[in-house]
Amino acid sequence: YSALRSAFRAFMAQRKYPLAPAATFLDTCYDLSSYTSFQIPGIAFHFQGGSDLVLNAANILVVSSMSQVCLAFAGNTNAADPGIIGNWQQKTTLLVHDIPHSKIGFVQGA
Repeated sequence: YSALRSAFRAFMAQRKYPLAPAATFLDTCYDLSSYTSFQIPGIAFHFQGGSDLVLNAANILVVSSMSQVCLAFAGNTNAADPGIIGNWQQKTTLLVHDIPHSKIGFVQGA
């Protein structure tokens, strides 16, 4: 998580987007209330075997208001704990199982 957060923060800092207070456990938030449009970096999960889960903005951000737009990822309290792809990243995504070929795939917009 720390590498993702650092890369996201660096991208947002290059565009001079102002930080906003954290929203509970979401610690990377921005005040975008003075912008009519804004950019965010792309985020994708790459799986062994070639499947990619490419996230759209709705899977990357939690928008409580334009003055508090947060990265929709949170770190574990213990770095040894497994990472979990949360329900926010999975919403509107259909997981396709190809059992005979032992593969998975993803369809956005489901």
